[in-house]
Amino acid sequence: MLDYRDRKELRDYLEERRLNGRLLIVRVLFALLFTACLSGLYYLQVAEGERYAALSDSNRLHRAVIHPLRGNMYDRRRRALVANRTSFNVVIDREKLRDVDSAVRLLAPILDLDEKTLRQRIERYRSRPAFEAAILKEDVDLSEIARLEARRYEIPQISITTEAKRYYPQGPALAHVVGYVGEASEAQLEADPQMQMGDIVGKAGLEKAHDDRLRGQSGEQLVEVNSVGRAIGPVFVGTHPTPGNDLYLTLDMDLQLALVKAFGEEAGAGVFLDPRNGEILAMASLPAFDPNLFASRFTPDEWRAIGGNPLHPMQDRVISSTFSPGSTFKLLIGIAALEEGVADEATAVHCSGGAYFYGRRFGCWKEKGHGLVDFHRAIVQSCNVFFYTIGQRLGIDRIARYAKEIGFGEPTGVDLAGEKGGVVASPEWKMATRKEPWYAGETISVSIGQGPMLVTALQMADMAACVANGGKIYKPRLVRSGPDVAVTPELIHDVKLSSHTLAVLRSAMWGVVHESGTGVRAGLPDVDVVGKTGTVQVFKASAGVDSDKLSKAMRDHAWFVGYAPRENPVIAFAVFVEHGGHGGSISAPIVHDVLQVHFNRDRLPGLVPSPVTPRPTPQPPLVARAEKAR
Repeated sequence: MLDYRDRKELRDYLEERRLNGRLLIVRVLFALLFTACLSGLYYLQVAEGERYAALSDSNRLHRAVIHPLRGNMYDRRRRALVANRTSFNVVIDREKLRDVDSAVRLLAPILDLDEKTLRQRIERYRSRPAFEAAILKEDVDLSEIARLEARRYEIPQISITTEAKRYYPQGPALAHVVGYVGEASEAQLEADPQMQMGDIVGKAGLEKAHDDRLRGQSGEQLVEVNSVGRAIGPVFVGTHPTPGNDLYLTLDMDLQLALVKAFGEEAGAGVFLDPRNGEILAMASLPAFDPNLFASRFTPDEWRAIGGNPLHPMQDRVISSTFSPGSTFKLLIGIAALEEGVADEATAVHCSGGAYFYGRRFGCWKEKGHGLVDFHRAIVQSCNVFFYTIGQRLGIDRIARYAKEIGFGEPTGVDLAGEKGGVVASPEWKMATRKEPWYAGETISVSIGQGPMLVTALQMADMAACVANGGKIYKPRLVRSGPDVAVTPELIHDVKLSSHTLAVLRSAMWGVVHESGTGVRAGLPDVDVVGKTGTVQVFKASAGVDSDKLSKAMRDHAWFVGYAPRENPVIAFAVFVEHGGHGGSISAPIVHDVLQVHFNRDRLPGLVPSPVTPRPTPQPPLVARAEKAR
């Protein structure tokens, strides 16, 4: 009997079931695969569509930065101090460059560059897109362009492009004030996410301090490229650049040029400012450098000439160098003595050429002495013995307190980077810095501006302005709010000097210039100039020796500070000459030349006869403080 399991119908049935099972598995697998494809397409096209489209565009479209024009700088009479100029660059199309060696051999003599340098400049673009031309030489002149054009048929890959370069028309005359620019460093790129490689930023001076206003916003152009970076489509602008804002400075270019010219070959610093509001009219540190060098690629020899100069032209002597104030500090000693009641205009001291304090003889600059001198004559003749005496009476604590009130020991807050605050000598300062006690004899040296007391030229100009305006310390400023808007005065401190102190001090300072004092060479025939000279001894060997008989390096430093005119002053100043000898013989004449331009502008050829912007309304006089019984 035939077993039912051997029957054909059963075998066909079981085979069909196996096939159907396999088909089901295949259908499920196909369904899952189709679902996965649909999910992937949904993810790519819908969920993340915008992101992948952007990535596709970033591969297809190359973004090239369009650098904006930096803002210009103008002086108070709207004359350009910093601008932009058109520069010509020689570039080579790397997409069309087939034989680098032959191109380099041909270009080297034309561009006056060695072959190695040209190869390096082409090589550094290896990581850049192929359509981006390599810059072979920047800022070429017309003669080089003519030589290239004459041989264009031999090197068709070469072309001339233009770009804006920073231009400083006055060169070194404004170097430390306006500063210079350069490419953004790696640290700057990390600190500012808005900044891109190749951006030009301020590196020093106002270019650095106000970089955010001057720089502007970069734009971009888009180029369609293939997978190897070759351009396959047109170039079009994606975002237009926004130029930077202009700066309108408080500087007067006529005074600035007069100051630089008056210094000649001397090294030092000079500041002239308006005592009514703190506007800086002229400010120079000498020697200086040419900021135009930093706007282009300069040679190693040019850099060595700057960096290896023993006079350090990159150093800003106005705000970053500190010096002993010398005899100009006698003005502060006088203020403290009059205010504290330890001396008045009738106080007299006999000067025999020196005096003994704490068992040691301290000499006067005049070997035979000044005889009997009162306060007025002591300022006029700059008698050391007089100020030794009242300095001893004051003591170092009161001297330090008045020095800090006048603004010494702290930066003035001028809108420049790198300002130093100097040093106010005191027992606390000496113990903190030198771990030593203060000795009474040190006070005697400090009384005439020697010893560890250190100031900047800008601080000294602030002190002169304080005497001129009746005791107010304004924050010095270099930038105005607009072309016709003066700086709003920012009062830092009011010293509140008595009318008696001001009258005695101003009279003595007038005598320095007009009574055969030490500053007569600063005088003008029709202007009451007031001031105080100062000499800072550098080497002991210079004591009592005529500076003309010493080598330049051995001479004393020279100061002259003051203001003009005596009534309703409009300009205050401080001039410091390194190794100048004596303030009266070298610093005072510099002041004379600048003041002559300021007060005789209408009579001097080549100068703007009147200011474009109105002067601020003079401040009302201070109410005199009642005198205390001493």
